[in-house]
Amino acid sequence: MATTVYPLPMDSNLAREVANAAKKTGLSRAELMRQALAFGIPTVVEALRKPTGRVTAVAPLPTKQARALYRLEDDDRPITRQWMASQRFEVAD
Repeated sequence: MATTVYPLPMDSNLAREVANAAKKTGLSRAELMRQALAFGIPTVVEALRKPTGRVTAVAPLPTKQARALYRLEDDDRPITRQWMASQRFEVAD
């Protein structure tokens, strides 16, 4: 088996946890780290992976209906200006 050395900086609390776990299991610190990686990688990937695909349960509009809707002019500038005017406030010095 080919091996690769990977320096792994860790804070003192984590280093202490690794040392304690190695003592409890009877493994060397290096073997404990290898085992932790092997067991933990799937869990980390599942928890932190980037979302894929759709992020909603709402079905998309049918193509014909979407095209009809997006063909309409949608000028929301007047209502946006009205909303912005109602949100005005002064900043105190």
